[in-house]
Amino acid sequence: MSRGRRILVAGVGLLLAVVATGEHLGRRLAERHYREALESRQQLEHRVGDVMRTHTQLTATLQREQQRSQALSEALASTRGQLEEAVGRLTEENKSVRLLQQRLASMQQQMDQLQGELAVTLEQRPRAASASASPVQLERIVVSDSAGATVRGRVLSVNQDWNFVVVDLGWNHVRIGDVISIFRNEQLLAKARIERVQEQVSVATLLPEWSTAKVEINDLARVL
Repeated sequence: MSRGRRILVAGVGLLLAVVATGEHLGRRLAERHYREALESRQQLEHRVGDVMRTHTQLTATLQREQQRSQALSEALASTRGQLEEAVGRLTEENKSVRLLQQRLASMQQQMDQLQGELAVTLEQRPRAASASASPVQLERIVVSDSAGATVRGRVLSVNQDWNFVVVDLGWNHVRIGDVISIFRNEQLLAKARIERVQEQVSVATLLPEWSTAKVEINDLARVL
């Protein structure tokens, strides 16, 4: 073999060796990149899994919190409604109390005025009786009948606004809580319950369930 051919063969062999070495290095480099890519993918998949699990947990927690918030909102709305209802009822009760207080004060004022007028009337009655003969006898009278003793008196005053009467029956004949019957010409007109008693007069509230006609002054009052 000539020298030139040997050089050529050697050169070709060297080139082939270089190419083979390059291919081997390239394959090893590609394999390393592939392994790194796999590891990176696995890490990403692991991170994505963690994120998904966290997202699921947060979603469940959010749903629970939303349900709890809704329950609290409903409870708050119910409590607010009950509070508003209670406040409304309290307002109505306060109005009723104020009206009753005003009514009571007015009634007390009228009763005080009436008692003053009665006191003056009682002082003037003996003089009026001696001055002229009146067909109406206002003093208490006690009579006896077949049914036994019956206490009788007369209606001295009638208050239609507050539905009470004043009769000339004092504490010697009636007590608080007694019920009197009011007649006119032996016809029962009404019944009343004694509420206040003084020495010579008493105040009685007309009972609506027994009221059949309008009571007037000088109607007969009986304690049965």
